[in-house]
Amino acid sequence: MSHPLLAGLASARAAERAAACRAAAADPAGPLLAEALVPALADPDRGVARAAADALVALARASDGVLPLLRRALRSGSGEGRIHAAFALTRLEPPEPALLPALVGALDAPHGDVRWSAARLLVEMGRLHAEVLGVLLGLTRTAERPSVRRMASFALRELAPDRPEAARALLAATRDDDAGVRRAAVTALAGLLDPPAEVAERLAELRRDRDAVLARLAERALGALEHTEAPR
Repeated sequence: MSHPLLAGLASARAAERAAACRAAAADPAGPLLAEALVPALADPDRGVARAAADALVALARASDGVLPLLRRALRSGSGEGRIHAAFALTRLEPPEPALLPALVGALDAPHGDVRWSAARLLVEMGRLHAEVLGVLLGLTRTAERPSVRRMASFALRELAPDRPEAARALLAATRDDDAGVRRAAVTALAGLLDPPAEVAERLAELRRDRDAVLARLAERALGALEHTEAPR
């Protein structure tokens, strides 16, 4: 297939690649360009990847042939490409468990906005699919990368603030080898609803931790729990 926008998608300049993605969404032949847009989901320039995702979402709303392309990219694309394919798919249909590998991988993305977007989507998915809670519980304990354990802690706070197993997982995470994970766990504990007594006990203990930042977070978390504690 020959189309002027294909040259833009292959340009050495990120601005031209992004412009070609945006133009494809409005082009009458856009659905025919969708397959050429899919590799741009893995573009090293984030602006291009986002423009490609936006274009594919717009085209998918106008043509039935684009969703299968995004699903294929989710299964077989590169790491970044799978993440952007997953984000695009959640804009088109309710998040399904098939997105889990890509979203879990995105918890370790180098950019904070990507990590937080993935965490929010995992929470949304967890409200539809019970198995997501088990995945998050496992990640707080066994994920190899500290960033994944940290983001899983925040997701647990949002998804299951009233679940005893979430409280236990977060308590365990306060003893993690990584300081960032310990701090995330303490911050997440502050958001629990009616937590077990062990939470307050652990936070009181951590107020004397040698990590001054952790100690301050524990003080704030304990105060937040005391402030929101329901009267008995």
